[in-house]
Amino acid sequence: MFGCTWAGDGALLGNVQNVTGQGGSLGEGLSYDYLYNQGPDSYVDYINANGGTILFKSQDALNRAISCDGPSNNYRAIHSTFIFGALRDGSKNKDELMATYMDYVLSAPGVAETTQDYVRDVMLGPSPFTHTTNLRFTLTQSSHVTIRIYNSVGQFVRELIDARLNQGSHQFLWNGDDDVGQNLSSGTYIVRLEINETVINQTIVLMK
Repeated sequence: MFGCTWAGDGALLGNVQNVTGQGGSLGEGLSYDYLYNQGPDSYVDYINANGGTILFKSQDALNRAISCDGPSNNYRAIHSTFIFGALRDGSKNKDELMATYMDYVLSAPGVAETTQDYVRDVMLGPSPFTHTTNLRFTLTQSSHVTIRIYNSVGQFVRELIDARLNQGSHQFLWNGDDDVGQNLSSGTYIVRLEINETVINQTIVLMK
């Protein structure tokens, strides 16, 4: 499923000092330091590509992250054996890497194919945004619509609407606050649009 196979346990400590993105992958041109010889560096597995693409190698040239388009290019998956939160910002910050990951994962062709019955012309932007961003879409028929926003680790932060809407064009603004009106910090967020049984996920970057 993840396009990789297990190749080893790693050591008790001293596994990952830094990781480097591999050419031709989502990680190309990216590099990050790691919490070397600290807790997250305990028994970091290394893996080999098995139908997937190597994203990152550690300083010892061992594969630590792999992406996969599925056996028939029908889904997206990323398997990383290092802990994302233990990365230290390098050539790009971690928010940018997470945005790259989410754009890749949520671009699976199966998602777009399910949107034709109820909705079209889905647009979200600007991104990055500082003050407000706008989600626009057109319903082909009257439908129940839910719009929820989650942070980069999947925690719910805001609901924009949960109601039935008429056929036609609609737009919703989000100003970067949570459900109780508090300003959220800079980072990558997931906007989840549910229309009947159709689900569309898009990422947005908030920069304060």
